Amino acid sequence: MRVLFDIVHPAHVHFYRHLHDLLRDEGHETLVVARDKEVTLDLLGAFGMPHEWTGHAGAKSTLARAAELVTRDVALTRWARRFRPDVVLTRNPAGVHAGRLVGAWTVYDSVDGRAAGVHFQLGAPLAHVITSPNWLDEDYGPRHRRYRGPKELAYLHPGRFTADPGVRAELGVPDGQPLFVGRFVANDAVHDAHTVGLDTAQRAALVERLQARGHVVISSEEALPDELEPLRYRLGPERIHHVLAAADLFVGDSGSMAAEAGVLGTPALRLSSWVGPVRGYLGRMERDYGLVRCFTPDTRAGFDAALGEVLADLPAAKAGAQAAAARLITDCDDVTAWYRALLDELVARPEAPGRRRFLRGTP
Repeated sequence: MRVLFDIVHPAHVHFYRHLHDLLRDEGHETLVVARDKEVTLDLLGAFGMPHEWTGHAGAKSTLARAAELVTRDVALTRWARRFRPDVVLTRNPAGVHAGRLVGAWTVYDSVDGRAAGVHFQLGAPLAHVITSPNWLDEDYGPRHRRYRGPKELAYLHPGRFTADPGVRAELGVPDGQPLFVGRFVANDAVHDAHTVGLDTAQRAALVERLQARGHVVISSEEALPDELEPLRYRLGPERIHHVLAAADLFVGDSGSMAAEAGVLGTPALRLSSWVGPVRGYLGRMERDYGLVRCFTPDTRAGFDAALGEVLADLPAAKAGAQAAAARLITDCDDVTAWYRALLDELVARPEAPGRRRFLRGTP
């Protein structure tokens, strides 16, 4: 089997890395083609994933994004023609386009579905297979395959990930002191247009409140004020999930990291006007398991009250989150194993997708 992995974001490295390693260990041929965005290339290096580079993340204007998509379409198609994959795995439109053009099975994953806007519209309609959590309440017809639970179980399922408690010492957290992780995002992704999270003053006030109780670590996509810069997370990006697992509380405006904290059994509070995830995977984590409490700027008072509740009894909050996470894992799939079975099913089909099916739907 020959599988091409299209990587454009750090989260994609985590999502696919165990499947990549599993395939390599079994003797299959893999090719990772990656865009340089944030810590993507650092993660690939840390996890020992050889890769080919397709350029940097572009500017944020609509025109620049369109130009970048065309550039990546060309670059990916060139690599795919050389590699001749049986399957292209992607969470990005360019991977779908390239896979179609070279006659490979294209598998497109989405957790937000139509809420992702143009990103979904340019990728999903041309994919042979669309995968998503079963928590996404949308139906894309016979080519839609659903795994049980959140995508984070591709890399944080206990069969794939073991937390290292030694990370507290690496961070310099004194014994017995609570550890708090804050995550502040730039809100510059395609689906983040007009999204509002915690503003600068709110972030500062939140951190001050947490510092009064324990050790604070901040992961931020943006520059931090001078007084917060010493708190910036400085370990390798591959260690962040160990930090989340060791934390007593996660707070921030990132949906993905809030979900990761929840899966790892760490209480999580999120405040953001981007409610797409709340209608999907974050909503299910909150309603069904009591993990990841979500708020918007209009419900900021609720966020502050929830923070007070958690801080009032941190051990109880952590124990409750760990028990809820254990229930979630029992109910859900090891997403890497689920994907591995899907690949076998596709390549075992007697028919190949073929280039002439580019503009057709389900093969």
